[in-house]
Amino acid sequence: MTEYMPIMMDLRGMRVLLVGGGKIAGRKANQLLAAGAKLTVISPEIGDEIRTLEQSGQLERIAREARMEDAENYRIVYAASGDEALNERIAEAARRSGALVNVASRAQAGNFIHPAVLRRGRLVVTVSTSGAGPSAASALIRELDERFGREYETYAEFLYVMRQKIRDSVSEPEVRHRLMRKLTETDILDHIRQETFVPWSERRMVEWIETEREE
Repeated sequence: MTEYMPIMMDLRGMRVLLVGGGKIAGRKANQLLAAGAKLTVISPEIGDEIRTLEQSGQLERIAREARMEDAENYRIVYAASGDEALNERIAEAARRSGALVNVASRAQAGNFIHPAVLRRGRLVVTVSTSGAGPSAASALIRELDERFGREYETYAEFLYVMRQKIRDSVSEPEVRHRLMRKLTETDILDHIRQETFVPWSERRMVEWIETEREE
């Protein structure tokens, strides 16, 4: 079994190639653009989603069938055409050039896959079956959707702001770690769930940090 390494990538400004113009390619295009990728689509035919994105100037489109040499100029390649043989040729070329490649028609032909995703603001929960059953991963995400309510969006944002404040005011790494651990042990999440949480002011944040760092 392939042992995949889960990662989170910053795609802002990164050149990404998407081969294909159908519904699957359309979904991937929207996800990539939302992540800030600089996207090029190569496909002789395109569906409504890709066409809308092209007309609004959000991506560049090359109206022809993809060639193996196309994959050599990108760090990330998505082979999502309806032609499985084409997808695998593109994947082979991408791998030879050292690019990361995802293949919609056969995951094993690429070198990375996408998990099912649940987003709550800054909180991102992912589930993968390592290619064994994407529908099972989606079912698990639906269960997690009930488990992690909208309160986690507020909670994750609170933790993010506090982490920045701690980083700005505390120089010792071990003290930063201890403060973040203490912060997650507070009852903030319960207060958010009960709708009794009052956002901390700048002064409240500073006071908490100063008090807790001395213990």
